[in-house]
Amino acid sequence: MLAAAGAPERMAPQVAAALGDEAAELLAADPWAVLAVPAIAPGQADLLARGALGAGWVADDPRRVRAIVLWLLRRAARQGDTAIEADAARAALAHFEVGDPDTALRAILAEGRVMAFAAAPRGSGGSGASIDDVGESGEIDGDLEEDFEEPDELGVVGGVLLALDDYALAEEAIAEAVVRLLSTVEPWPEIGDGKLGRALSDNGVLLYAAGPGEEPPAAVLTVAAQAREAGLRVVVVAPTLDGRDRLGAGAVGLRELAAMERGPDGTLELDLLVVTDATLLDVTAAAAIFEAVPDGARLLLAGDPAGLESTGPGRVFTDLAATGTIRALVAPTVPEGPLEALADGIRDGRLPPIQDPDRRAVLIPARTGEEAAHRCAQLVADSIPRAIGIAARDVLVVAPLATGPAGATALNAVLKARLNPSPEDRSSAVSIDVGDCVVRAASDPGGGVVRGIVGDVLPDGRVVVSFGAAAPEPVQRAELRHGWALTARQSLGVRRPGAVVVLPSEGADAYTRALMYTLVTRGERHVSIVHAAGPALASAVAADPTRHRTTHLRQAMGEAMS
Repeated sequence: MLAAAGAPERMAPQVAAALGDEAAELLAADPWAVLAVPAIAPGQADLLARGALGAGWVADDPRRVRAIVLWLLRRAARQGDTAIEADAARAALAHFEVGDPDTALRAILAEGRVMAFAAAPRGSGGSGASIDDVGESGEIDGDLEEDFEEPDELGVVGGVLLALDDYALAEEAIAEAVVRLLSTVEPWPEIGDGKLGRALSDNGVLLYAAGPGEEPPAAVLTVAAQAREAGLRVVVVAPTLDGRDRLGAGAVGLRELAAMERGPDGTLELDLLVVTDATLLDVTAAAAIFEAVPDGARLLLAGDPAGLESTGPGRVFTDLAATGTIRALVAPTVPEGPLEALADGIRDGRLPPIQDPDRRAVLIPARTGEEAAHRCAQLVADSIPRAIGIAARDVLVVAPLATGPAGATALNAVLKARLNPSPEDRSSAVSIDVGDCVVRAASDPGGGVVRGIVGDVLPDGRVVVSFGAAAPEPVQRAELRHGWALTARQSLGVRRPGAVVVLPSEGADAYTRALMYTLVTRGERHVSIVHAAGPALASAVAADPTRHRTTHLRQAMGEAMS
């Protein structure tokens, strides 16, 4: 079918993967359905449609208009947005020569796949959260409210937001669940003598903003243990496999949570649900968690809002804190050491000098990306194990991007050649061998990637991999990639005793404060920063965030509370 329409046949696997077993039938009925393939743009879909429809191709074809709007919304979701402004959709439709964008949008809204909402005016929605410093003094630090305030440019002046129904319904489900939990709080035993325990006594939903490198937060784990000792039913959830491994026995993932036994109303039988790394929850995963908590129970979300947000659409943790409806506790941020001081400075928009005789934090200059990659390999294979005492297998290499001479792909090739070279008859760049560090996509929703070590090769070509604390399992080689080095996004939720952060000049214009904060908090005991970005690093840290996600959750909360 693709060939007949003049499209390259090599697209077939991607199209089949995106559209499923009925791909041919769907394309026959609607050639613009190919826009569901992430790599396809409207211009390419138009070429396919022209080949399939000939003289029947028209710019205002309802199928074309619908596909373009859905493409805009899916593209926005990949950037973290749950919604887009209707004006942006109108402009895009006009760009693609749709004659009457308003009529086209009304027709799409009537179908129900896309939903429309009045956008909040600037400054609305209650920008100040109820935020307390949980330090020893017990005093409220008003400056901490800035962590959750929404800048003016976040809001949309008047107008309308458009959202895919899945994301819109998820945000509405979160808002409705929050109202339900806040209004059904029942008395329960006093938990400990700290502010966090006391706050849980009075709040159906509670947020805890962790400090640099504090994941999972000790205070949160303590209150969970105290709740169990008081006879309460407690479940602790981590969105990532790495997070579950750090929590140890008793913690569950999102998939395990979804499989737990439910009551007649579909909720879990528990008194307290604790979620660590909660800033990594997208709206779909968050909605499933909120809806699982029964009336009268508590939900405690803990995370570090200073880092990168979820890989999926939404900014649930920050949106909820910004409403002012939910109580939010903020951990004390007094730096305890050079790593914490570095992260704390970056969070505040400054790049403090690194002066650490104990070498917990080290800065290594490099002139080029190639030199940065070479120095990275030296650090992982020799310097850090010898001088710091952290084995190479316990060092995570992380780079902002995948591409470039010091991107994650190139770093993996260099590290593979240095740490576990393939036999001479195979290319190290692509070969998966015993002893390799590998990654694959996580099975849990929003789980990113999981890292493992190859332990054996089976006769059928599969390899046996140990992922974290899980039992070894056979995996097809095609599902795996080398995993010594991760991109910043892939590293969300992953921490190791040591980390090497590689900062090349390539792509430095995309560096942000949240990105830098995420990178330097990947190491628990040691971080080496291989710095080839020049002045771009300090500029990125000092600059205010330039882009905020467009979401509807705050407006949904306002509607649910009214």
